[in-house]
Amino acid sequence: MNKHPEIIRIPYALLTLIIITAALSAAVTPATASDAPDFIPLPKTVRMEKGTLSLTGKSRIIAGDQKLKPLAVVLSDEMLTLTGLRLAPADGKAVDGDILLQLDSSLKDEAYTLEVSKLATVKAGDYHSVASGTATLLQALRNSNGAVTVPCMSVEDRPAYSYRGLLIDLARKYHSPGGVKQVIELCRLYKIRYLQVHISDDQLFMFPSSKFPEVGRGNWEFARFEPASMPKIKPYTVEELKDLEKFSQERGVHIVPEMDMPGHSGRLVGDAPGVFSFPGNGNTVNIASPKTLEAVGILLNEMMDIFQGTPYVHLGADEVGLGGLESTAEYKAAAEKSGKIKSPHDLYCKFVADMQDIVAKRGKKSIVWEEGFNPGGAYPLPKDTIVMAWNGRNPGDMTGKGYQVINAEWTPLYIVRGDKRPMDFIFNWQLTMFGQGHLGNDSFTTLPETANILGAQVCSWENSESIEIQSLHDRLALVGEKAWNPQAGGTLETFKARLAHTDQILEKLVNPIEIKVKGEFTHDENTFSDPLIITLIPRVKGLTIKYTLDNSMPNDKWQVYTVPITADKTVHLRAGLFDNKGVQQGYLVGSWFKRKMIIKPNLATGKQVTVGPGPDRTDGYGAKVAVDGKADNVESHWDGGPAPQWLRVDLEKIYPIDNINVITYYDGGRYYQLTAEVSVDGNEWKTVLDFSKDTAPATSAGYSGSFPKTNARYVRINMLKNSANPSVHIVELIVNEAK
Repeated sequence: MNKHPEIIRIPYALLTLIIITAALSAAVTPATASDAPDFIPLPKTVRMEKGTLSLTGKSRIIAGDQKLKPLAVVLSDEMLTLTGLRLAPADGKAVDGDILLQLDSSLKDEAYTLEVSKLATVKAGDYHSVASGTATLLQALRNSNGAVTVPCMSVEDRPAYSYRGLLIDLARKYHSPGGVKQVIELCRLYKIRYLQVHISDDQLFMFPSSKFPEVGRGNWEFARFEPASMPKIKPYTVEELKDLEKFSQERGVHIVPEMDMPGHSGRLVGDAPGVFSFPGNGNTVNIASPKTLEAVGILLNEMMDIFQGTPYVHLGADEVGLGGLESTAEYKAAAEKSGKIKSPHDLYCKFVADMQDIVAKRGKKSIVWEEGFNPGGAYPLPKDTIVMAWNGRNPGDMTGKGYQVINAEWTPLYIVRGDKRPMDFIFNWQLTMFGQGHLGNDSFTTLPETANILGAQVCSWENSESIEIQSLHDRLALVGEKAWNPQAGGTLETFKARLAHTDQILEKLVNPIEIKVKGEFTHDENTFSDPLIITLIPRVKGLTIKYTLDNSMPNDKWQVYTVPITADKTVHLRAGLFDNKGVQQGYLVGSWFKRKMIIKPNLATGKQVTVGPGPDRTDGYGAKVAVDGKADNVESHWDGGPAPQWLRVDLEKIYPIDNINVITYYDGGRYYQLTAEVSVDGNEWKTVLDFSKDTAPATSAGYSGSFPKTNARYVRINMLKNSANPSVHIVELIVNEAK
């Protein structure tokens, strides 16, 4: 029986008409004047007045409260970058032609006002909300023929949802501090208040613990980078993280740190096994050990000592493997001492509650992924813990039991390398619509409006610093608007028109080099088949452009840019400006351009496949994907689970073959080890390819080889190792008939 009859499940195909109807009936007061600026997110109320405010070299930015001085400096720097005009931050009384920043305690819940007449006045109840108002002011600036103006207007605005977030993955792909700052600037422009940094995982531990300095020393073992990236990655320094905290707070953005535990902790376990490990498990900390619990408390407090401004700390608590725990002496002692622990899962629930208590003692709230939602049992999840829904678990159950929920569902809010939903899909989505799982499932659970839906978060997983802005700029802006003003209305085309304006602002703020591309994209906005011509244009004169196509950080192998670049294969462009001493000036820029592989049908295409020893999957990562003829889509692959695993294809009759190509997942850093065998009868096998000792990074070309003509009906690929994580993956199996 459905315990939540108010929940409606709607296929994506039916959404467009529903949402258009809702938009037409919404009671809103949008900017209606034809000369209204192109804002994102669209404010709740904009009244355009006659005239403009001219800003000159005599104009100042007045901080009406000492607390707002850092924001005045930030705004001054931004306006200089955007217009070439420097407005000096100042104290005192504002006069005509100035910009005034003020605190007003009568404005609550992130509400702000912007009044532009003889001067521009931004008011809000706290620093971060005044920062939101200045982002609106930046979007209203006009710079024509050297004259900088702002149209006269009155804006009254506040967000519909308080949690508007973005996650970036620092624990799988190294991001320089400058790259993180670019993302913070992106968040500021679109009023994304929370930037979650995933700072630890099985691959990398990027937090600089003074108590456990050994953790992170093994990062080089698992670092997954594109070719020629840094061979060893050390954790950030305390000074770097404190600088990021200061930078974000000055711009009205809270960094929400996530130290993922107890699972996803392979780096902790591997680098400090005496403190965190237990036998038989390589990626879960020993939740039964008092020594481990003490260490976890130390780590969390060290992290909160740096990230002091945030009201939230993310504890992870997802995808936890507890195998091996029950047989340990620590587990048996913990169960006996508690009297309430009947299973490892009970102890896991207690561990999450204990972590929450550590955070609460610092006056902050905890967030967990949906696996941490355990409302019953001996150790229920504390009610003031926020649950981040991501994988289709019933969100109505969470809100119905009184928990606050953040919508971070894979569909449509995940960007996992090339896997990202198109803009029209996101446009036909609303924040109360919770996706029902991974790829291939386009159905939603739609909840009624409730205060327990706190907001939404876009999650960028396993993406390089160089492509964060490229991947996020449009999708984050759209999700941000839906969280700020769900009644914004309009069409996707009108949104894109506004985005074209704000994109120009973003480009100037975060990209010191303009990237122009001549050529045609296919499939998505960065995939091509015919060669592209890439032109780099500096925004600052007198500096030299240097670049690389392998995504490496600046080094002596970077080239000086002199002529446009021809891209006839997949490239990871990264470029920067350098002075005559070779010192980098400003941010780096980057883009990922993927060459689409044209694969003709081969003997394996569409044939029956079987796998083992593990069972085949029933979702979008099942074995049939490996013979679907789509070798150009790395995100569409067979996920075979932990190695070793095999995949076998029946060619249906005996063919003479002389070439096999196994295209695995590839991200520029990981490698696979595998062999290929052939058989006539499925009983006796002959090895024809052997990559069992290969350590070269996997590429889009795959693991291929020719061999003497051999008769075969069956082909078996034995996947032996993935250097990045336990699972093995095949994008496409290609078997060619001998000519």
